[in-house]
Amino acid sequence: MVNSVNKFWEETSPGKYERNVDELEQLYTTLAKMHEGTGHTFFAITACVTLTVPTTIGESLSYLEAQIEKAFRHSWKQMRYDHPTLAAPVVYDPDTESCKKVYQTPQNASEVNDWLEETFKVIDKAQTGQEFANSDPPIGRFATLYLVTPRHDSHQSEMTKELVLHSPHDIIDGVGTLMLLDNLIRVASEAFSSLSSQSEVVFGDESKNLSPHLRVAGNIPPTRNAAQEKKLQEIQSANADARKDAEILTLPFNSVPEIAGNSTRIAINLSPTDTQAVLARCKALGVTPTHAFHAGIALALRDLQEKGQEERKARYIGYSLNNLRQSCKEPYNSPQHAAAVYHSASAYSLVIDVVIPAVGQSKIATKSLNEFELALNQVKDFYQSWTPNADFLSMVPFIATGKLPPYSPETGPVPPPDHSPSVSLSSMGVLDRIIKPQRGVFKVENPWVIGAEYRTGMGLFLSTWEGVLCLGAGYNDAYHSEDEVLRFLESVKDIVLAGLAV
Repeated sequence: MVNSVNKFWEETSPGKYERNVDELEQLYTTLAKMHEGTGHTFFAITACVTLTVPTTIGESLSYLEAQIEKAFRHSWKQMRYDHPTLAAPVVYDPDTESCKKVYQTPQNASEVNDWLEETFKVIDKAQTGQEFANSDPPIGRFATLYLVTPRHDSHQSEMTKELVLHSPHDIIDGVGTLMLLDNLIRVASEAFSSLSSQSEVVFGDESKNLSPHLRVAGNIPPTRNAAQEKKLQEIQSANADARKDAEILTLPFNSVPEIAGNSTRIAINLSPTDTQAVLARCKALGVTPTHAFHAGIALALRDLQEKGQEERKARYIGYSLNNLRQSCKEPYNSPQHAAAVYHSASAYSLVIDVVIPAVGQSKIATKSLNEFELALNQVKDFYQSWTPNADFLSMVPFIATGKLPPYSPETGPVPPPDHSPSVSLSSMGVLDRIIKPQRGVFKVENPWVIGAEYRTGMGLFLSTWEGVLCLGAGYNDAYHSEDEVLRFLESVKDIVLAGLAV
């Protein structure tokens, strides 16, 4: 029978809904399966946000903590109703030899509580959200919310809690996670202010809120037309040519371990003054902070290469990651469908030509304004060379799975480490346009999101929160040290500030 409320999902038995996965969801499912032997979930999404709640003299802190926990338990249940795809894992169907998403409506309060027990966890170990996230707890079947209590003393005028969201990437993406956190905090703040009159979340018809995959949301036809196919072949050829007869910049890493360690996050902030200066200079130059920092990454990576007796040409090869929600039809372009995977890598590779200086050449000379300008112009041209139109959307399925091996339900050997890793950049934008800084009594601070890293490369994340630029990095602690990653982030920042003459 077909569910008449949501035509994109089929009701295969009472309360059980299924649909096929698209190429993007399949990408993350397959990669997770290929790396299952590491004991980690490849490219899992981790997000964190800090909340502060004012306290009053004489108020019982244990009572306040209980009320906060109660509010977020209620809100998490409401998120299950509003975004049921959070509890719709990808499973392998041996009968059809394919992957599909499956959602089961809770049949009674006991099943709701079982799900809550599995996916809502209180962590009271006097640690920050980032410290807890960096312990890299296992990923469950569903998206999981942790309520973490940092260190604090009883005399503080406010209580701090941190929310950590942990999810397989085939359930949600980075921007969707930020949207979900805003929805979660909004409902929790409402619940906190009216705990005595709080109504129970009733399940049964939430299937109407299940999200389709990007092919449906973005109205992507099942096949490309002749012109689109030709364009795709041209792009593939150009990407291959970019690597021919060129030295490609690679990130040095510790090559001793063969098995990945914990995915780890660290970040640096620019000062508000430097942030404003960067924004002003970028605006004057007709570029964005994303352009500037991607140029900075290429030059910082260049500075890590071995120098020879003579200077030589080399090439940074990267890509951009693009939120495609603005290309989706209503209501899939809104936070109503936060629990979905609506993004893509770029079709063209980002190519930045650089010069590796010779031994003895001044490091300051390698960061000259002219050199930065050359890199910045290449980045600007790349980002402005395409738009997320119908032609680009037609290529997204190939971008996702073009070189991916078929899905295997068996756990195989872990792929070997990439011995030519690079550094990527995800630009998350102005986060206080996605998450409100104040929701009722909850003051929101320092939101961030990363994709887990179990490879030898690094993923950098650029965002702005209340007038402060933040450059974060996701890396694997088996291949890189904290000091090494911090030095790289500081190098990128210094190159950008010097290049923009800030």
